[in-house]
Amino acid sequence: MTARQRPGLLVGGATLVVALAGALWLEHGRHTARHAEDIAALGRAVVGIAPRAEVLLSLSPRDADIEVRQWAAASGARVTLIAADGRVHADSWTLPELLDRLENHAGRPELEAARGGQTGVAERRSATTDRMTIYVAHLLGGHDRPAGWVRIAREARTAGSPWGGLLAALAAALAAGLVAQRLEARLHRRVGHHLAAWTELPESADLEARAEEADRRFRHEREVLTREVEVMRAAVGEVGEGVVLLDGAGTVRFANPAAMLLLGRGLAVGRPLVEAARAPELLAAVQETLATRATTHTTAAGPGGAELAGRSCARPHPVLAAAVVLRDTAGEKQLERARRALVADLAHELRTPLTVLGGVAEELRTENVDAMLVDTVERQVRRLQAFAEELEELAAIESGRVSLAREEVDVLAAARAVAADIAAAAARAGVTVEVAGSPERAATDPMRLAQVLTNLADNAIRYNRPGGRVALSVAPHHGAVEIRVEDTGIGIPAAEVPLVFQRFYRVRRGPAAAEGGKGLGLAIVKHLVRALGGTVQLVSEEGKGTTVTVVLPAS
Repeated sequence: MTARQRPGLLVGGATLVVALAGALWLEHGRHTARHAEDIAALGRAVVGIAPRAEVLLSLSPRDADIEVRQWAAASGARVTLIAADGRVHADSWTLPELLDRLENHAGRPELEAARGGQTGVAERRSATTDRMTIYVAHLLGGHDRPAGWVRIAREARTAGSPWGGLLAALAAALAAGLVAQRLEARLHRRVGHHLAAWTELPESADLEARAEEADRRFRHEREVLTREVEVMRAAVGEVGEGVVLLDGAGTVRFANPAAMLLLGRGLAVGRPLVEAARAPELLAAVQETLATRATTHTTAAGPGGAELAGRSCARPHPVLAAAVVLRDTAGEKQLERARRALVADLAHELRTPLTVLGGVAEELRTENVDAMLVDTVERQVRRLQAFAEELEELAAIESGRVSLAREEVDVLAAARAVAADIAAAAARAGVTVEVAGSPERAATDPMRLAQVLTNLADNAIRYNRPGGRVALSVAPHHGAVEIRVEDTGIGIPAAEVPLVFQRFYRVRRGPAAAEGGKGLGLAIVKHLVRALGGTVQLVSEEGKGTTVTVVLPAS
């Protein structure tokens, strides 16, 4: 090369260097502008979905996954929903079942940046794709109590090269094999990662063999679940109560034959319940459950004269939102009315013969008949008269014909008065009666309150032991007045506790019970307490004693 050629070569080389530098500078400028546009676009996208993302954090990962994947499809970017403790709640690249395998994101720089400025940006090489990636995170909730973050990630655009096509083609040719190998290995790793939950083969095993085993296990699980669902359907189909399962929109997803019978043949799977049920009370209860997730109870009229009692409760399920259980109470109510009529009729019919028997007993006494015989007749007549009076009392209470004279009553004083009235009976039985508590005042009928306490205290004495104790206590209870009647008596078997408030029911416990009451005392107590606006509860342990708790409204 001559000296004359060298300056030209130098000039040409310098020109090439200057041109290459200019091209690099221009490309760098364009790349910087595109990079800023990408960050701005991701920032707008993450701010746009932030309000809805905060709502998704309260849903299950499976429910949130559907909407997160829709966002990812619309934006073309990876969308991640992160809880306040750094756990991944939903991710468009990861199935919900595999979220627990992702590492905690609490220390990621974009999340830390978002804590201080609401929206944080970071750029680093992704551990998943091994490429430079832009991460934009937005803080959900307030800075003082963050609810979590929503993050959008997209691969950063690489700067263009000013080199000629030959250089690019050569570089591509040299890297093609390596890139293909790395892509294939990455694909195998991702597929193997998803198959890990369905196969026990090691990761080094052939991918096709792992996929075949996972397919076999999946088919087996599906068959088992299908059989279980069919068994459950058959079992629910035999239940006498109607069962209806609804989704969040109130559409029927399942209904057993009993439900179709109670609500009518218009009830069908796939149709809204509002189209099938013609009971406004039931529909209102279901809507309340769907809106508030609360359990509701209601009564409604059904087709064919049915009297429906319904219970609606929320279900923690990705598809099913509520379950409705229905029961026809027409037969029960008719039986209850018949039982009440029987009690009233029996009390009425006993009056006349008892009056006659009382007169006969008096006549026998004047005729100098054996005194012991006359005493026996009179004693049995008085017992039957007391029984008839209790029957009349129960019939009046159940029918709502009891007049209540409500006034402000010192409950502790009423308990002490009852204890004084039963002192003689307690002394004969060898039982000690105690009264304790604070002077609480209740809005109630003093005569009926005394009747309730007398019945409970009388039972506590009758079914006690010599040397036993009966304790009446009065105390405040959440804005109401609580009265407890406790005894150290023989108690009630656990199987019979739910039955003791039924009329005519007597616990069979031996000779003491044979001479006990007539099975009406606790029934009268239950209805009187209910009429007074209160509640009554009985707890007993056989051999240790019984506690009855009455709660009445305070003044």
